[in-house]
Amino acid sequence: MRFLILNAGSSSLKFDLMETAEGTSRRLRSGSFVDAHGALRLETDAASPAAPGTLRTLDAAADFLLTWLAGEKLLGDLSATVHRIVHGGEKFRATTRLNDLDLATLASLDEIAPLHNPPARAVIARVRARLGAALPLIGVFDTAYYASLPEAAWRYAVPARWYAQFGVRRYGFHGTAHRYLCQAARARLTPARPTRRIVSLQLGRGCSVTASLDDRAVATSMGFTPLEGLVMGTRSGDIDPGALLYMLEHSGMSVEEIRSELNSASGLLGLSGRSADMRELLALEEKGDAGAALAIEIFCRRARHYLGAYVSELGAVDVIAFGGGIGEHAPEIRRRILEKFEWAGIVLDPDANRTSSAGSIAAAGSATAIEVIRVDEASVMAAEAAALLARAA
Repeated sequence: MRFLILNAGSSSLKFDLMETAEGTSRRLRSGSFVDAHGALRLETDAASPAAPGTLRTLDAAADFLLTWLAGEKLLGDLSATVHRIVHGGEKFRATTRLNDLDLATLASLDEIAPLHNPPARAVIARVRARLGAALPLIGVFDTAYYASLPEAAWRYAVPARWYAQFGVRRYGFHGTAHRYLCQAARARLTPARPTRRIVSLQLGRGCSVTASLDDRAVATSMGFTPLEGLVMGTRSGDIDPGALLYMLEHSGMSVEEIRSELNSASGLLGLSGRSADMRELLALEEKGDAGAALAIEIFCRRARHYLGAYVSELGAVDVIAFGGGIGEHAPEIRRRILEKFEWAGIVLDPDANRTSSAGSIAAAGSATAIEVIRVDEASVMAAEAAALLARAA
């Protein structure tokens, strides 16, 4: 089977053209369109045509990609297009072949995933217009990994009608990434090593932490929307809901203005006043910038709080897995998050941590394995799509 995998973020579009057979997969083309001062720049390892500087939306980038791949005659035997969708709500609890009714239902979720679902839907619409409605269109939902969360983990302590009438509950996000982190960690470690209890930290522009037991998520930091939990690049993470009510009552700001600031002007950017990029903040901290130092301290402190809670939730932890841009490339952040957990048998090897962006970084005597993993969401999506089509055959 051949799949075009499309992973739309809030301002980037990753793509992989993959062939799968007998449980293995290979990439024919891959790359991403990334934001470069308001325009989208194409980055790919293989030779590719130069994207015009006028690409400013993800659906336009998808259109350019389809033109390129069609010109290389790579789309003729496509089995499906496969799309990562952040929020699946209550309806989409597993990988799904999407029809017209499903696409209409997805639109109703835009309000609770405003940075992510609308761009994904725009890409889907452009792809469908170009390739036709007969080609299978498969959605892989970040929330699906959390469909089996225990009720005690997904219920909020609010009146029951909030959930019954409005669907207010913890959904969890980054599920595709956390699924991969768990699978890759288990595959990397020797069979004699325990791997039942895993805490995975997906740390990038968006950040989340998940506790998994035997391939099943039992707790996660993100909630009803991708705003809850850890401090992120521009998202606030946890905040007292009373503070939001106070701002609504006294600031003169509209609901939309508050939503925008929580999503786009908070987190590392809001704390530092300088940047949402951890690399820049670490460099600023070295130069004595107090705002950068505070942002990093709060970022690591929040992550430690969640890690400690999830060690308790699992009773102990067999594996800690780091992924995402920060998780892979910021050893100093990994060190600060883990430095106070020796009591739990979590001991970092300082030399391995400094030099590794993909490998084992636990000290020889650590009871817990600590793994840095380059997340490959596309491989999970391709496997999910192949399994879905095989079941339907």
